Amino acid sequence: MYILLFLLWVALNGKFTFEIAMFGVVISAFVYWFMCKFLEYSPKSDIRFLKNFFNILTYIGVLFVEIVKSSFVVIKMVYSSKMDIQPQIVFFNAPIKNEFLRTILANSITLTPGTMTVDVDENFFCIHALDYSLVEGIEDSVFVRMLMKMEEKGNDK
Repeated sequence: MYILLFLLWVALNGKFTFEIAMFGVVISAFVYWFMCKFLEYSPKSDIRFLKNFFNILTYIGVLFVEIVKSSFVVIKMVYSSKMDIQPQIVFFNAPIKNEFLRTILANSITLTPGTMTVDVDENFFCIHALDYSLVEGIEDSVFVRMLMKMEEKGNDK
């Protein structure tokens, strides 16, 4: 996080000089200290992020692909002359314990066209879908598997 704060400082300044770099080092250190002291941030978060870095990039790529695939399905449903759309409300249980990762799952579902997370209560998700085909197999979807893998990797000591 400290490195990201420093890079943000340099990027927002627009140029790089020795003085700007020194101010950036000091200010980034102060902001990082403040985050650790008052915002319950810890260096362990940085370690968890680094452990999961490639999983996070893969997840973003898979999310992008799923958004594109779902977009074409929804476009096909909209432009179909049959208009055989059957909205569904689906409930499923995702065995993800980490609250942040459950939020990521809920937002990923909502970002995917044709589906929307209506409610999340602990591990219990309520999803609205334009058609059942959009949520078929959601309890064992690639999103759930990848987030469970991240959770396991983040809990390693």
